[in-house]
Amino acid sequence: MKILFAASEALPFCKTGGLADVLGILPRTLRARGHDVRMVLPRYGAIDSSRYRLLPLMPEMRVQFGPQNITGSVLRCPFPGTDMPVYFIDEPRLFHREGLYGNGRVDYPDNDRRFAFFNMATLWLLKGLDWQPDIIHLNDWQTGLLSVLLLHHPQVRHDAFFTPIRTVFSIHNLSYQGNFDKFLVPAIGLPWSVFTHDGMEFFGRASFLKAGLVFSDALVAVSPTYSREIQTEELGAGMDGTLRLQSRKLCGILNGIDTGEWDPSRDEHLPVTYTAQDLSGKKRCKEALLKEAGLDGSTELPLVGMISRIVGAKGFDLIIEKLPRLLDLPARYFILGSGEEEYEEALRTAAAEHPGRLAIHVGYNSELSHRIIGGSDIFLMPSRYEPCGLTQLYSMRYGTIPVVHRTGGLSDTVRHATPESVRRGEGTGFLFGNYTGEDMLEALSAALRLYRQEPEIWAAMQHNAMGQDYSWQRSSAEYEKLYQSLAGSPRPMGPPGEIPNAQA
Repeated sequence: MKILFAASEALPFCKTGGLADVLGILPRTLRARGHDVRMVLPRYGAIDSSRYRLLPLMPEMRVQFGPQNITGSVLRCPFPGTDMPVYFIDEPRLFHREGLYGNGRVDYPDNDRRFAFFNMATLWLLKGLDWQPDIIHLNDWQTGLLSVLLLHHPQVRHDAFFTPIRTVFSIHNLSYQGNFDKFLVPAIGLPWSVFTHDGMEFFGRASFLKAGLVFSDALVAVSPTYSREIQTEELGAGMDGTLRLQSRKLCGILNGIDTGEWDPSRDEHLPVTYTAQDLSGKKRCKEALLKEAGLDGSTELPLVGMISRIVGAKGFDLIIEKLPRLLDLPARYFILGSGEEEYEEALRTAAAEHPGRLAIHVGYNSELSHRIIGGSDIFLMPSRYEPCGLTQLYSMRYGTIPVVHRTGGLSDTVRHATPESVRRGEGTGFLFGNYTGEDMLEALSAALRLYRQEPEIWAAMQHNAMGQDYSWQRSSAEYEKLYQSLAGSPRPMGPPGEIPNAQA
């Protein structure tokens, strides 16, 4: 099959979150399975053309935007270490900026123009290449517009080149929606008939996300539980009604992890490697991490690691609420991340007042994240919601036991541990049900008790966790089935604004 991945970020080129991790491995895995897979990204200014040897492909590409044309170009390179083509849509005034989506804590006010250009340019790229994919796999709001353009843009919907193409839209995080002024609709050449309650209209705004939800042929949430949660008022971010209407084409497929990069037996970022059969190296990783963090050097106390955006949605409202009691527990803590200033400052203050108990590194450091996951005993992840989550998967692979809130992909990947479930080979971590500080404390306390009182059961739980298969090979096979169910299926065109009745 021929598959194009359209996305706003992908490792190793650019990253703000888990989307980049997924795009850094899933396309490569599918290409290794024999498919003609390619990728298209915006060419941000931070993407080093010399490092990746970007070469010009199309020196000029014009996209009409209202009464004006936006002129850009296309560059290309192979994905590092592979022969998979990656295309970069370039327009310096739109993409050569400090951040991907905003400057500091504020989104760029012209993100509608930036990503509308990217979506339209992607279609003209395919035409220029004369490469007709079976599937365009869209990812989050930044690419949602492409699905409605395929169906209802007058220069596209009647072009036989585009007719066979089907779309899959992945929902990595429903909270980010891309809602803009409604006059975007005519500016990009779409008829007003798509701007309806059953189309891309969302509380009087034009929503890129809703366009992807309504007009794509299939929808994928990044875990089975998240696919159900987003159809509820509590976690639907205002889109739950739309998702219930589109539920016939919605499924959940768990993300995987890059088992080449995340492998404790050969991780070059660890001071000592180790395996599930010989965990002695993990203790040495812990010793080195305690020293690096300036924490109490005793390895007898469990070390709790966190790697996260430091925001309320990731559970830091609970952390700050219960911080005095957390610090009274027999444990040490090392936190890596950045986010909301009030939480960062509270953690810095606590670390200064409790040297040796709590350490915080504000920012992101990839090598340090490996060392924290490799050297910690417990990984705390109390997210209010978590579409899939990757760090709990990394931690289990490294024998670092997760303590998580029972939500989204955390529910789908962590198996609650009791002495009995561990002995059966099932228990891999600890979950708490209610999103409260008390429930979080209770789950962490249970983990600490088992660590201290039942070392043999703890070791068996580490073995269980390290034996889980969350590779992309498993997940990519599910995507193959989804793509095959869509490829070649008829697509009803209907009048502009009619909602396609595609069945995933």
